[in-house]
Amino acid sequence: MRSIGILLVAGILLCLVSADDDTSPLRFPPKPPIPGPYVAPKEPKYNYAEVLHKSYLFYHAQKSGILPYQRLAWRGDSCKVCVGDFGEDLSRGWYEAANTMKWGLPFGWTVTQLAFNIVMFEEAMNSVDELAEGLELIKWGADYLLNCHYNDTHIVGQLGTSALGPISKQIELDVDFNYWGPPEEYEQWVPTGLPHKAYYITPDNPSSEIAAEYGAAMAAISIPWRKHNATFADELVDHAKRLFQFATDYPGSYVTSRDNAYQWATFWYPSTRYDDEIAWCASWIYAATKEPVWLDTAKKWYMIASDSWQEYSWDEKGGALHTLLYAFTGEGLFYKNAMDYFNQFLPSPQQIVKFTPRGLAYIEHWGSVGYSGNVAFLMMAFAKAIGYHTKEAKDMTTFAIQQINYALGDYGYSWVVGFGEDYPSKPYHKSSYNSYIDYPMRGKFQDMVEEDFSESKTGQRFILYGAVEGGPNVDDSWHDDRTNYEYSEVTQDYNAAWTGAIAGLIDFYGPEKFEPYTDCELDLGWTHPNASTPPFWPDDDCYHTCNTGCPRGQMKSSFSWRLLVEPDKINRNLDMLYPGHGNTRAAALQGKKEEDEVKIDKQSPSTPHENNHMENTPATENNVHNHNPTYDEASSGARHLPIFATLCIVFVSLYVLLW
Repeated sequence: MRSIGILLVAGILLCLVSADDDTSPLRFPPKPPIPGPYVAPKEPKYNYAEVLHKSYLFYHAQKSGILPYQRLAWRGDSCKVCVGDFGEDLSRGWYEAANTMKWGLPFGWTVTQLAFNIVMFEEAMNSVDELAEGLELIKWGADYLLNCHYNDTHIVGQLGTSALGPISKQIELDVDFNYWGPPEEYEQWVPTGLPHKAYYITPDNPSSEIAAEYGAAMAAISIPWRKHNATFADELVDHAKRLFQFATDYPGSYVTSRDNAYQWATFWYPSTRYDDEIAWCASWIYAATKEPVWLDTAKKWYMIASDSWQEYSWDEKGGALHTLLYAFTGEGLFYKNAMDYFNQFLPSPQQIVKFTPRGLAYIEHWGSVGYSGNVAFLMMAFAKAIGYHTKEAKDMTTFAIQQINYALGDYGYSWVVGFGEDYPSKPYHKSSYNSYIDYPMRGKFQDMVEEDFSESKTGQRFILYGAVEGGPNVDDSWHDDRTNYEYSEVTQDYNAAWTGAIAGLIDFYGPEKFEPYTDCELDLGWTHPNASTPPFWPDDDCYHTCNTGCPRGQMKSSFSWRLLVEPDKINRNLDMLYPGHGNTRAAALQGKKEEDEVKIDKQSPSTPHENNHMENTPATENNVHNHNPTYDEASSGARHLPIFATLCIVFVSLYVLLW
């Protein structure tokens, strides 16, 4: 009995320990609070066109698939053999964070939100020559989602195998999270023999939230794409309606799935409900079609789902539903509920959201900047809908400006990689540290690669432009190191609404006050000795080059746009970028993968142990660290269970069993 008591005490003590690494030096200690209420500058304090350009660039760092062209020297083709059980091409889209996972709910929401940005601020984006980039990006996401919806009974809800964090490493369940190299070489490692496996939602294993979010994304994408390709837009709407039907015909959540893959997904991305996603999907179908039946359906589910919880994210849609439905209907109910939602953040008797001493709305400690950016987007979108001149809109734009400017440098530090004078040097991101063109520990045991990644004081080898880091502690203090991944992590969803909030500020201040930004002076890795030849951008491309004189706001500044709107010229266009290789690139873009493009090294390791810890490449002696192996501290995801919380659960469980 005494031993049981000691065990319980140890468990309680572990539960009381903070998940923060208190031994990590604070790069920025807390500063004094800001005196008085925040006053928004009348003129833009930062170059928001630059921020928008770099935010879109971040998604190139996350891209999955056979790329039609390389924007970054340190990212190449990956996920080349990502195929579903029915032969679906699941190579496109982008990766969740530092890993190579594609979880259905956060991925679907990211695509929806990126489309939402364009729907609300299309003119502002076009004026600073970022619209083509935005449309191309959501098309890449749509390509993945369309292939996920192979038929109406088997829908890919997840690609890749995750695991249950640090303890799973000891029982050899880790797959994706136990890999620390570049995505381009993932198939050469394949822990436990599992490549990127597809997991399905079906009538017997449903997920209303994933199906509805996919439908919302497709309907949302169809709106800005319709003027460029009506056939593609119609296809998207058709898929959206069928996905809505699945979500309502087979109600259920992946949280209760019997499939281990979805149980693991709830570990990182737990879904609290699915009725808000169903309302979200119906609302977007109405926005895309203007068919009254879909507005009635949206209202029905809205009345079930609407809430005023502070969070807006891949999980909670309440605030966004108020905003979206008011923007497309102008009805008073949605206006009232939106105001109730926003007043939780604004100076009023209803304000309940806490702020850091320096002014950041602190909704979640994990991804605080991303969550405040999500609300900033909603306020900018709603302010535009009701008119920037109104008092309510002025309160909202002030809030949004404060949140965005805080993250861009008002605190003295930028939480956007590659922007400002002092920005994160060690974001929790694997491929910008271990790139396929600069991977000193290639061939070493993965434990050693992990140790180097986590404990090295070396900054990222390549600049992860535009990535929004997690954010500060509640007292504004900050750790700039990869071990504090709760604060240094970057993810697809952190940048999604943030991108729209930036576009909203461009719209608010006036696009004429911003010059289009280009890749001209950015270090994209092309001078690295292992880099391939960069694309030969044409003379009339002012987006990727230092060329000048291009017409503004005509979408001609992004050469890659021609790959989408001129399919009959795709071979010629790509041959201009890659002389002599245009046909190969075109075949890849059109989904016609040549056999030699998908061959991978299938060499089998000699033992399961070697497979679980080594890549199938010759070991080298460079950059070997002699530290003791460390636990896998949860690779990435918007919400991870801290190590101490995991150990707490184990101790309490053992106590109950022993008692």
